[in-house]
Amino acid sequence: MAHATVEWTANLAGEFDLDALMRLIADEMRLRSDGVFPVGGIRVRGYRVDDYVIADGTCADDGFINIDIKMGVGRSNEFRKAFFTALFDSVKASLSDVFDRRPLALSIYVEEAEGWKHNSIHKRLKG
Repeated sequence: MAHATVEWTANLAGEFDLDALMRLIADEMRLRSDGVFPVGGIRVRGYRVDDYVIADGTCADDGFINIDIKMGVGRSNEFRKAFFTALFDSVKASLSDVFDRRPLALSIYVEEAEGWKHNSIHKRLKG
């Protein structure tokens, strides 16, 4: 399991390619985790945030992109540090033009989560 939720402020509409960002995250999880994240458990979703206040609230151009990632318990600290540092660097690089054009805050938060799930996508991927 690796689920990522991308939250982005409405004032960034048209400023970046959300589909490309979500694909980048999914591809990193799929291709660069050495199988730590089962492909059938990867989920990436995006939510536009219409109501927000950033910093002192005086700059309408201030925006943020926050990525929350939930993953199952048990990945080593070494893996977590290496993988998520590389992911953050990839995401940051993909948004470099946005950083050049406007005030933007980027964050990634990672949480281990224990949960119950049922998933027949794994079966499809094996077949």
